[in-house]
Amino acid sequence: VPLGALGAISLGAKNHSLVWDYGYGSVSGAVSSDHCYLHTNVTHMEPAELYGDVKNGSALNAHQFIYDSPIHSDVEAKLRQLLIRLAADNKICGIQVCAYKDGEVVIDTAAGMLGKDDPRPVQLDSLFPVFSVTKGVAAGMLHWLVDNGKLNLEENIANIWPGFGINGKDLIKVHHVLNHTSGLHNAMSNTIVDPPLMSDWNACLNSIQTSTPESEPGHKLLYHYSSFGYLCGGIIEHASGKKFQEVLEEAIVHPLNVEGELYIGIPPGVESRLASLTFDTEDLKARERTVTRIDLPSTFQPDRIAKLIPLLANLFSSLEVRRAIVPSANGHFSARALARYYASLAAGGIVPPPHSPSSKPLLGSNPHIPKSASSHYEKRGNEVAASKDTSKTGDHNHSTCHKDGVNRIFHGPNVHDAFLGVGDYGSLALPGGAFGLGFVRNCSKEGVTGFGHSGLGGSTGFCDIKHKFSIAVLVNTISIGAVTGRIVQLVCSELNVPVPLDFAQFAEGESYIKLN
Repeated sequence: VPLGALGAISLGAKNHSLVWDYGYGSVSGAVSSDHCYLHTNVTHMEPAELYGDVKNGSALNAHQFIYDSPIHSDVEAKLRQLLIRLAADNKICGIQVCAYKDGEVVIDTAAGMLGKDDPRPVQLDSLFPVFSVTKGVAAGMLHWLVDNGKLNLEENIANIWPGFGINGKDLIKVHHVLNHTSGLHNAMSNTIVDPPLMSDWNACLNSIQTSTPESEPGHKLLYHYSSFGYLCGGIIEHASGKKFQEVLEEAIVHPLNVEGELYIGIPPGVESRLASLTFDTEDLKARERTVTRIDLPSTFQPDRIAKLIPLLANLFSSLEVRRAIVPSANGHFSARALARYYASLAAGGIVPPPHSPSSKPLLGSNPHIPKSASSHYEKRGNEVAASKDTSKTGDHNHSTCHKDGVNRIFHGPNVHDAFLGVGDYGSLALPGGAFGLGFVRNCSKEGVTGFGHSGLGGSTGFCDIKHKFSIAVLVNTISIGAVTGRIVQLVCSELNVPVPLDFAQFAEGESYIKLN
């Protein structure tokens, strides 16, 4: 994309605009303008060519492949060796991995390049497009409103969202959306081939408001791959009387101190930290051979998605889509922000101690300017605020102290049951399904051990409740997830955490198709 077509963009005063020489070639600020986030022509990756002697085991280039940051644990040292081997096998372009155990950071690693055509190194504060990993954050926002008494999981959405109850949607409840049983599984499927619509938040909410369900609510669990985010977004805005991103800031970003590293719709000023998407052609062929899956809607079957991946890589690397609000699919996170989020959820909402001070730049230290509202978005915010008493959502003391003096983002004693759809919340989720209420249930040999959400490209974030463990793996190579599986297996095994079955199926040289 010509620079002039996107207007003047400053690369900022950080080291991103200096000269890098990490074994990928020297790149100056002027040159990087032609090779970084402005690229939207995405092709298959051949990282071994770009990493030079990494494939041949060169200690120098292997060191340069890993971003220079402290090693927090023995398992992190082993992880870095695994990443080097995977890069030598052409399986990694750029990656971040962060993990917490017992509230402390045990891994915070970045490696590789921001994109196939952008040889700048991935850093700890780089922002990755994470596809459906975004859904886990959107679900957390909705649960936050429930925890604060602003929403009831068993309430009809039509009672919250004026105009929603038309076309047979009057009986859809909040928990039906979270459990992917609303019947709107194919709604909004056109957005993935309609960037102007995807970029218009107000139009998307109007579209989902007038959609028609294909099945009775609560009867059939089919993955709401696109509609989930718009349904959650509309509920969040109408229940809170605030804009979606205001609730994101209040519920998650500020209390966890992850400013500048967790966005759903990027603001101006972060462009120089964006990773760009590429894809693995071998994995695309494997997707095309995958049989029809009964847990996925007709418009989101593996063979169809395989054909769309080159388009999706381009689309979700474009600034137009990155700046949109797409709570199902266009989160831009760092691994350390996402891992911190799930560390808090694993602990029942307790805010972890400050992130590792040895990880530079410090988490939360980036200049943070929330997304500017467009005129139609500003108008919508005013309309929502007028229909609700905005004082009900409380002040801006974001994390609050429980009676035990501990800062929390959730206060209810049974939030884990709510996330998983078990216990007192068991009647709100279809039994035996992969989903609880907004999160994928992680099952291991020990049973259901935690929850999280993965994305189309292989990125993931999840936690294990019993073992007080969380991990985020973010990648910019769209694949079937074998890299992520190998990483999760290694980390969990080293920390004596049961490996979730979705990831335990990966063995060296084997793959498993994971689309959500």
